[in-house]
Amino acid sequence: MNGGTVLVRQAMILALDEAERILESGDILIRDGVIEAVGMVPADAAATADRVIEARGLLAVPGLVNAHMHSQSGTMAGFADRLSHPAFMWLTQAHTSRRTPDEIRLAVLLCATQMLQSGTTAAIDHFPGQRFTMAEMDAVLAAWAETGMRATLGMRFFDGDFGDIVPAGAGLPPELAAAAASVDILKPHPLEALREEMPEIIRNWHGHAGRIGVFPAPSNPDRCSDAALVFCAELAEQHDLGIHTHLLETRAQAEIAARRYGTTTVEHLDRLGVLSGRWSCAHCLWLTDADIARMAGHGVVAVHNPESNARIGAGRMRTPDMLAAGVPIALGTDGSGANDNLILQEAMRAAALLHRADLPDRTRWVSARDALRMATEGGAKALRLEGRIGRLAPGFRADLALYRLDRPWWVPVNDPVAQLVFAETGAAVSHVLVDGCLVVEDGRILTFGAAEALAEMRDRIGSLKRRNADLFAAAEAIARAIP
Repeated sequence: MNGGTVLVRQAMILALDEAERILESGDILIRDGVIEAVGMVPADAAATADRVIEARGLLAVPGLVNAHMHSQSGTMAGFADRLSHPAFMWLTQAHTSRRTPDEIRLAVLLCATQMLQSGTTAAIDHFPGQRFTMAEMDAVLAAWAETGMRATLGMRFFDGDFGDIVPAGAGLPPELAAAAASVDILKPHPLEALREEMPEIIRNWHGHAGRIGVFPAPSNPDRCSDAALVFCAELAEQHDLGIHTHLLETRAQAEIAARRYGTTTVEHLDRLGVLSGRWSCAHCLWLTDADIARMAGHGVVAVHNPESNARIGAGRMRTPDMLAAGVPIALGTDGSGANDNLILQEAMRAAALLHRADLPDRTRWVSARDALRMATEGGAKALRLEGRIGRLAPGFRADLALYRLDRPWWVPVNDPVAQLVFAETGAAVSHVLVDGCLVVEDGRILTFGAAEALAEMRDRIGSLKRRNADLFAAAEAIARAIP
């Protein structure tokens, strides 16, 4: 917990509170990491603040929450255009496997640099893409702690196979099947090992520094045994955690569920007795009407990733239908391999615009306020921090960003919500606070050497690709064989 008081003075304030207040000029008083007052701050409290941030000409906004990203793919911006989802997944394995603890750390810092400098203060990292080791989990969690961000690690695992990226009937030539087996890049994680490792990771890291969380995180329910899904639900209940997963990102996954369960993945989770408001599910593209109703009834959070879904042609989330049904929706960028950057403002804009041409009834359009709510309140719910982050209001943790209003897209300020969603790119962010601690000042990250980390990662990429030459050869051959 942070000690002392911080006063943000004379900012325009977009509170996103119950009253939807927009203050032309006001103060924010923060004590021990918690917002104590917004608007009028008593003179005696203001006079005794340990730190004052002069914010005239700046807009204060709750920190954004990236509710689905992958730190392991932080080095993959600009990666391979016009790939099928199976080809994308195989090549991603080659890019992200066999990293050293230091390379894992540098990838996290690369991701954190993008997010902090564009006003994102919290994230769910669905990590890694392969069977994890304890050393890898310690490395990634230590790196997130170093960034100063609020971060939850989704301990991504699968104890079954990746049937959705080697579709039934694909008929891989024997030599390619042998190549895939020889490099062993998608080795299942035995449930017996998970029962030992996950609780230890939770004990060591969940709640660390008041900012780090740990969730069980199936790669995809269809890649996991029912026993593993039940274990996740029991573990989450025991430790009061969320559960994070991919859900129905592709048509192939929906077809696999129909063959395997005789129903949809969502209905299967419900029948299994594990579906609850603890779940946050990325993508959610191939849902039936009954699936949507089930998710709404259980309070399951759908994490919308509009840009990555479009980039790899996976489909479109039925956002207007889900909002109308009452499904809680958060927002994610996905990883840099599928989306190229982690700029949540771009995801907000995409979420708001995605369905408009298809909907003559403009009352069903996703509004700018809807999109901003996904990136704040929705993300807080995905993190299981609802009522603690996502607003600038007394009692909430002090996660916020200050935007410069002298940037061209802010002159004049016509509607702060609409401009934040439709005009802002993250480039106007000046200051960022997480838990009341200043982590970005005048655009410069204070918690780690961003320039040095980026330069070091740039130097490491050649070595990583040489180390994984066999993976690249196998993945590229398999990708060519699977249209």
